[in-house]
Formats: sequence, structure tokens, C-alpha cells
Amino acid sequence: MSLTPESLVVLLAALTVFGGLAMTVAGALGWTTQLPGRRRSRTEQTVRAWFGKDKTSARAWWARGNSRLGSAVIVGLLVWLITSWPMGGLITAAVVAGLPWLLTPGSGAKREIARLEAVGEWVRRLSDIHTVGVSLEQSVQRSLDRAPSPIRAEVSLVVSRLAAGWQPQDAYRAFADELNDATVDEVVALLILHAEDRGAGLSRALRDLADALQHELLMRREVEADREKPRTNDRWVTIFCLGIFGITMLSGGYVEPYTTVTGQLVLVGVGIGFVVVKFWMRSMAVTEPHPRFLSPADHAGHTGQGGKR
Repeated sequence: MSLTPESLVVLLAALTVFGGLAMTVAGALGWTTQLPGRRRSRTEQTVRAWFGKDKTSARAWWARGNSRLGSAVIVGLLVWLITSWPMGGLITAAVVAGLPWLLTPGSGAKREIARLEAVGEWVRRLSDIHTVGVSLEQSVQRSLDRAPSPIRAEVSLVVSRLAAGWQPQDAYRAFADELNDATVDEVVALLILHAEDRGAGLSRALRDLADALQHELLMRREVEADREKPRTNDRWVTIFCLGIFGITMLSGGYVEPYTTVTGQLVLVGVGIGFVVVKFWMRSMAVTEPHPRFLSPADHAGHTGQGGKR
């Protein structure tokens, strides 16, 4: 297919279709709003991270994906010019932009484990810092200097909110919302209870909780080890499919039918089918996280302007 007005129309139509599908998925996954008390699923968090909606995510698209996006556009244009396939260039650009998602199916779970390990380490350090005569808020502020890197940003926000005059309970609940993990809710619940009654024995309770987090961490690692085999299969299937796609684009007469408008539309359908199969394969190695018991609705009525009472 040569670069004719007809081919440009086909490309524009395909972009419109992909854009409509993306908006449909985003709307179905709660792109703009989050209902009170509803926790976003792992899939929704991933989609929001791709497009930079989740500003706290290490995978935020605009935080570290601009260079990859530019490379995808350049490679896609080159493929289009070499093969005269507008849809081939579009699919290639999508593959380059989505390589981290295609080749690292277990990265999200590994980050969650690293973050949980960091929370357990932070709780243990907090128990060491908290002594007689030192308030919990002061202990949290002192813990920032040695906070583990996976949660340093969240701990820094807690310290900043306390310094800005937030009620401790609200600052701790916001910390739980940012980490968005049922296990972290247990830590925050303990901090909130102490902030409300100021009872004794917090340091020992924190140490016991750190031990429980360590046990939870070991169980999660065992589960992820069992899931590594299907994820490895998923990765190799992806590499094989991408290799076959790249070879067939340059095989001459074998792919001659794809040079027509109908063939290009069929190629788009094959690409969509590949993505659907990828989601299906990933679903076999992913389980939904446990529901949180500290939901956003719990503190919706406590925060006013700037998060203060």
C-alpha cells in the first residue's frame, strides 16, 4: 500500500477506533472519578499509571515514558515507510511503547512485595525511635531520614501534612490511601488508635506488627514464586509472536494480501486479538488484592479545606 490519500484515511480511521476503545476502557475502569469506598482494581491502577493519571505510581507514563513514546513514533514511521503498511507502523509503534508491559508481566507484583518489605522495615524503625517522652508524630518525623526508598515519598507526605497542621488521623488515612494495600491498613489502624487514645505500649505493638508483616511478606513471596512459571511462558510467547510478526512483514509475496485496505483492517484485528490474549494469559497469574478495611469513605468527612478539620 503506497502513501496515498486513501491510506491516510484508513490510518485516521484506525486511530479514531483505537482512541474510542481507549476512552471506553478508561470510562469503564473509573478514569476520572472514584466512588467513595471503592478500591481501584490492579488492572485499573495499571491503566491509570500508563497514562500518568496515578501520580504516585513508579510506572506513571509521563514520569518516565516520554523517550519511549518518541522512539515508538519514530520506529512506527520507519516501518510505515519501509513496508508501506500504515497499520504495520501503528502496531509497531504500539509494541515499542508497550514493551515494558509486554515483557515484564510480574513487575507490578514485585513492586508490591518490595513496598510491603519497606513498610515492615519502616514500622520496625518506628518502634525503635518511639520511646517514652517522644510522641508518635515526632517519631514519624524522625523516621523520614532513614525511610526505605520504596515508601520515602509517602512518608515524606505524612511528615509534610503533620507539619502543615493536618489532624494525625487524617494524615495517616491519606498515607493508607496512597499505598492502597490491605496490609498497610493494619499499620495505619494502629497509628490511628494510638493518635486517638495515646495509650502506652505502642513501641511493643509496632514490633509485633513488624513481625506479622514479615510473615505476610514470606507468604506473598511464595505465591509469586508459584506464579513465575506462567509469567515466563507469557514472556516467551510474546517474544515468539513479535519475532514472527517482524519476519513476516519482510517476507514479500507471503504478506501480499495485507497490502490492501481489507488486509490492513485484518491486521488491526490480529493486533487487537493479540492484546486480548495477553490480558487473558496475565489473568491466570494475577489475583485481585484483598479489600481494604480503611476505605476513602472513612475519612471523607474529616478533611475540609487543605485536609484540615
